[in-house]
Amino acid sequence: MSKKAKTAAKVFISDQKKIQQVVLTMMSKISEIVGSTMGPAGRNVLIESDIPGIPNKNTKDGVTVFNSLGANNSFEHVIIEQARDAAKRTATEAGDGTTTATILSAAMITNLYEYSNNNPSFSPQKLARDMASTVRNKLVPLIREKAIKISLENENLGLLKKVARISANGDDDMAEAVMKAFELLGYGENSHVTIKEVSGPYGYDVSLIEGFPIPIGYEESAGKFNQAFVNDPGNQRITLEKPKFLLFDGHISDLLTINKAFEEIGTRYANGDVDWKNLVIFAHGYSESVLTALAFNFADPATINVVPMVTPKDMFQNAQTHFLHDLAAFTGSRVFGMKDQINKLTAEDLGEGMQNFECYRFRCTIVGDPNPINIEFRAEELTTQKNNPESRAELNWLNDRIGKLTSGIVKLTIFGGSNGELKEAHDRCEDAVCAVRAAISKGALPGGCRTLLDLFLEVEKRTDIPTHVKMVLMPSLLEPIRRILNNAGHTEDSAKEIVTNLISNPGMIYDVENQTYGTAEELGVYDCLPAVEEAIKNAASIATVMGTLGGIVAEPRDHEFERQESQADAEFRRMVENPHAYANEGNERI
Repeated sequence: MSKKAKTAAKVFISDQKKIQQVVLTMMSKISEIVGSTMGPAGRNVLIESDIPGIPNKNTKDGVTVFNSLGANNSFEHVIIEQARDAAKRTATEAGDGTTTATILSAAMITNLYEYSNNNPSFSPQKLARDMASTVRNKLVPLIREKAIKISLENENLGLLKKVARISANGDDDMAEAVMKAFELLGYGENSHVTIKEVSGPYGYDVSLIEGFPIPIGYEESAGKFNQAFVNDPGNQRITLEKPKFLLFDGHISDLLTINKAFEEIGTRYANGDVDWKNLVIFAHGYSESVLTALAFNFADPATINVVPMVTPKDMFQNAQTHFLHDLAAFTGSRVFGMKDQINKLTAEDLGEGMQNFECYRFRCTIVGDPNPINIEFRAEELTTQKNNPESRAELNWLNDRIGKLTSGIVKLTIFGGSNGELKEAHDRCEDAVCAVRAAISKGALPGGCRTLLDLFLEVEKRTDIPTHVKMVLMPSLLEPIRRILNNAGHTEDSAKEIVTNLISNPGMIYDVENQTYGTAEELGVYDCLPAVEEAIKNAASIATVMGTLGGIVAEPRDHEFERQESQADAEFRRMVENPHAYANEGNERI
């Protein structure tokens, strides 16, 4: 006798009062803890580490706080995950403004429910649709009209430092370091800044990484044979002049697999062309017999030099193959594998224009003069992929790859006396870098919530915006400035007085840190446009969903299972990270 498999047991509710209660309670809690980080007077949040032995995190970054949240109650946890989408999407699109998005979404949901309860005959779905349409078709175009475009040829380039300073919570030294990093990269939209943390006296260091940096070195690539390839023992490095590159999308278990490459480069070298003595192979792995043969060959000065390198791994599907195609664009080489058989290789498929290859234990760099057409074509492909990333991690990965190919990479090193200080500074620095990059691309706006106040005035005076939408949007748009003032210690009455003054004086902003009024130009308070635009768009999107719920279905919480899954996930994340997280330069991450 057989039994039919049943749907896994779930917990669910459809009672509207209970749904409203749990949604409003959780959104209030989320808004409180995430909002506590907002503004120059925002507080730090201490987050316990998921991984045993790893120090806890101390941060003012809103999305980091939001990502750490969870709840024992299944319904509450589902709401957290759903609402988190607004903050994460804002971070993905703009890199900043996540706290604003969280506060706006909570306020919109609260006001949407309040209007629906006071007007039970009015459809909540129509209210949500009209609100989303107003944001999309009226408010977003207005935000874009107010944008101050950044020009590299005139004096408003200084706006970028003001954007960096606000995003860095008023840290002038950090803003200066971020601007120096972008200056080294020529203020390109795809400029990539990698942030490192090093123990030491407080400060910042900015340096340009030339060429194409690769986070893997000879120790992992050649294993126990690695010292056989070190031809500069004084500096413990491999250095090759005018190298050629063989890129193989697979594992090399027999030298016969790549014999065609040896024939091509060997023939050129034997005919007296000294520029064809050095070859670097990038493949996914090598058998011990291949490494043994190449090690003995490298020791013979009469033969060509062949250095085996493995492709760096990452957490994304086919990351090693993607790396090879990025490297092909930089070196001018061709990727061989299942699609392109290596027996069809010619000398032109091994690249051109590369000046030298330098390899240390845990990293290597290729310096050369790549073909700009190849770089532009590959960068366009990666930029297209950025339009629909699966996650913020994938977006960062794509930005990293584009940066390596186009503008290069600047290393911004943060020095601090404790792990907590370093982590907190890292989050603020990352926000500042993302905000500056977004401002270069889309422009800047007056800060201090001035744009949201202008939207409040616009909604109030517009006759083409329905009254029911105004009832939801107008109080919601004031919530971020109230939260900033509240964090700075203002009472409800004093905050109301400041907001009233700002509404009565368009163009005026309030500097919370110095307690003064002035224009954005006078006070130097600016935000990047995408942070404001994405915050309000994503907040309206999540409010549309959460404010019209008819039921919630969730899995019962199984704490033992989730604990095991969390441990497995943490272990996986540790495995996919660079296994040599700290180079021999103090504790600097590479």
